[in-house]
Amino acid sequence: MISRRRLLAAAVSTPVVLAGCKVRTINYFPPTNARVRFVNVVYHGGAYDFLDGSTVVFSAIPFEGSVDYADFENTRRTFSIRETGFTEILSSVDISLAGDEAYTILGWRTGASPSLMVAPDVSNSVSGKVQMRLINAAFAGPNYDLYITAPDVALDGTFGPAFYNIAAGSSTTSVQQATGSYRLRATLAGTLAVTYDSGTVDFPVEGSTDILLYSLDSLQLPQGMILDVFGSDRRVVLTSSISAIRLMNAAPQSGQIYGLFDGTTFTAALDYTVRSGYGYQATGQHVITIEASSAPGATIATIERMFESARDVTIVVAGLPGAVQAFAVPDDNSPPPPDLARIRYVNAVSDNAAYDVFVGDTKQVSALAARTASIYFDVAPGTLVVTFRDPATGAVALTVPDVSLSNGSIRTIYATGTAGQMNSLPAIDR
Repeated sequence: MISRRRLLAAAVSTPVVLAGCKVRTINYFPPTNARVRFVNVVYHGGAYDFLDGSTVVFSAIPFEGSVDYADFENTRRTFSIRETGFTEILSSVDISLAGDEAYTILGWRTGASPSLMVAPDVSNSVSGKVQMRLINAAFAGPNYDLYITAPDVALDGTFGPAFYNIAAGSSTTSVQQATGSYRLRATLAGTLAVTYDSGTVDFPVEGSTDILLYSLDSLQLPQGMILDVFGSDRRVVLTSSISAIRLMNAAPQSGQIYGLFDGTTFTAALDYTVRSGYGYQATGQHVITIEASSAPGATIATIERMFESARDVTIVVAGLPGAVQAFAVPDDNSPPPPDLARIRYVNAVSDNAAYDVFVGDTKQVSALAARTASIYFDVAPGTLVVTFRDPATGAVALTVPDVSLSNGSIRTIYATGTAGQMNSLPAIDR
């Protein structure tokens, strides 16, 4: 088991203010409190306690959980987090709190390397306006643009985003919008490729709100949340309506294949042992049908499943003619722990055989059944030799040499074909 690494976040510098003055003069101004709240978006983490010095202020805050603001004297303070039920401090931050100001402190990144981010909030209101700003805690993804539009407005390139090229770990200044209904859409920075879509969100009263993007296990798709600073006091997940899907052709005698999402082509002319890139599709219950290029319109495999918000999934097609099947493999593209890589194995053979999976001389998976995937394994970077072996005899059925794993990389090893004619695809996921 990998031990948690203690991380110390860089100190956050804000204007220094006078605090706690006890000498009353004609110019004496009593100290005013600051307000601080905590939000837990540490993926693969758990519940965390939030401490001020050695004092627990908020306890057992779960993933996607948040708390109301608490008052703190406007002095320099050290805030930290620890996993609930443990004493080890996992991340801390020093900050000089300014009186009458509000702060959102986020736990983010992953449970293997959690960290704290400080985002000073805009806590005043403007008549008839909603002040919105973006906090990007989507550590696993690229930089994003954020569009704030009326619900029915198309992104057609005739206008720009409210926020440009926002990197993970940063927050923006605020923009003002009239109270009303809006739609929040994040795109890959500099493009119109929508990676997050909130649907219609009502902002009925004047105030200020934080729009938070954070990571689940997708390579590019963030999840969203709104955290009111002043106004309706909402702290809710705004579930994205986008999922990511890709197709893997492991059917050895089907030739090129097409993938259709509810009847619309999303992957075309995919060769055997080739995997497509991700395409963005709607969440919910949908039907994937597979056709061969040699017989357009004739379905050779079908799968119906629930596609989840801000998640990645691979649809694998395997089997011999007349018995081709499609099965889903959920993907976890969140980064591995520091200084490690990640690997998993998919048995996509077409003759229903199970295999043991060895790395070098060490068995890592026992009797991996056909049309199933192993768990992910966190391993040291390096070059591996992977073999698939008969569980009964130990005979090597497939050797995958020179599997290179760099620091922070993720690979999936697919075994395809049939006994005596097996193939592999050591695909790079991240």
